[in-house]
Amino acid sequence: MLSEMMADLPSGHPGCLIAAYCYQERLFDAEVRAINTAAVLNWRKRFSDRLHLIAERYPLRIDADIEDMADMLSVIADGGIILSKAVGDPKLLSRQILLYRDFVRTAFIGN
Repeated sequence: MLSEMMADLPSGHPGCLIAAYCYQERLFDAEVRAINTAAVLNWRKRFSDRLHLIAERYPLRIDADIEDMADMLSVIADGGIILSKAVGDPKLLSRQILLYRDFVRTAFIGN
């Protein structure tokens, strides 16, 4: 599980290069920015593929776009890394990912 992998990092997640590139994009050329974009889109596809598999078995119970839900996991992961570092809680990222799992379960299955 993604949450277990993140919880197993003894000092928390080391950070996110993609976020660093986005925040400082003027420092990088077009090729690096294109690689960054491709990486983000690959994560979207990876997550949305999984969500589409779930949707085949359990149709969405809320009005939401699956690609937006896939992006939400990236947002939670990146935000969790930042928040974890800011408050000094290496397990925070894992807990945020588990909350996302609960959201997905509720979105597809309900209570």
